[in-house]
Amino acid sequence: MTFNRASSSIPPFDARVLLDVHNLKALRHRRGGREALSEQFQERRQCLTRAAIKRAESGKPVPYRTVRHLAAFYGIGVESLIETEPPRRMAPARGTEEASDVERLQCRAVIDAVHVSGRGRLIDVQGQAGSGKSSLLAFGARDARARGYACVLLDGGTAAQPVVHTATDLMLALLGLARDDDAAPLADRVRNRCADLALPAVHADACASLLDTASDWPLPTIQLLQTAALCALIQCRAANGPLFICIDDLQAADWQLAMILNVAVPTTLDYPVLWMFGTRLEPGPMRRPLGVRMDALARTTLHLMPPPARRDRADAGGVHRLSRAGA
Repeated sequence: MTFNRASSSIPPFDARVLLDVHNLKALRHRRGGREALSEQFQERRQCLTRAAIKRAESGKPVPYRTVRHLAAFYGIGVESLIETEPPRRMAPARGTEEASDVERLQCRAVIDAVHVSGRGRLIDVQGQAGSGKSSLLAFGARDARARGYACVLLDGGTAAQPVVHTATDLMLALLGLARDDDAAPLADRVRNRCADLALPAVHADACASLLDTASDWPLPTIQLLQTAALCALIQCRAANGPLFICIDDLQAADWQLAMILNVAVPTTLDYPVLWMFGTRLEPGPMRRPLGVRMDALARTTLHLMPPPARRDRADAGGVHRLSRAGA
């Protein structure tokens, strides 16, 4: 018998531990209030009162036997309820770090809201190159994964290697496949994954058609079928649990993905789907991503400030003073 690292560090039966309050509250909200939950515990002859539940959700240490009862009631592992790394409060050293902490708290609030309410949200992170968009998106992915989200990520590129996001990339990421997967013909693997998710055959064929530029269907028809297939795929994934979809460098989305996002984002907000976009803004007038229109949707928009100018770089006046001193 093998044990993972989390379970091997679980305290003995009579110890007191801290619980993951966010996860515990989300589980309780799905079952009702504390009184209803306490009655369900009594029906199952488990010794958990309303006061014990309230203490566990307040962030105070609770006996390990309470954790075992909660885990048995929800049908989950004990290690998923224990707070393994309590958050540490550190004073920010600079103003930019303080702003970053605020933005992370905003992201975490939206992540918790989707998990508790079961309804989708949208986070739009905008800023110039080097303003910290990618790091904020990576934080959102880690935090969402820690709270039980299934994460689908489309990473951004660099100045040396720019990236172009396509609808095919999103489809493969949702199915957990990669382009370089040569264990079997990729189209067959796409259809098999769609069948595992109980998607209709027409949606499986539409997903597979994203791998082939030549199609027997007319262009308007294939566009409608592919858009409907991706919407159904996202809804199917979200029906099994909260889903986090993160697209960095949204301005690099091609026209097909942009058109699909205009339909997929609004039609999946009734499901626990959290969309998080990172958009790089160039200096000068505001430039919107080609074809992507999210203005009509309720969203959390975070504008990141550009990095501060380097103080060790001489300005024009300093160069002029140095030249005069040298003369």
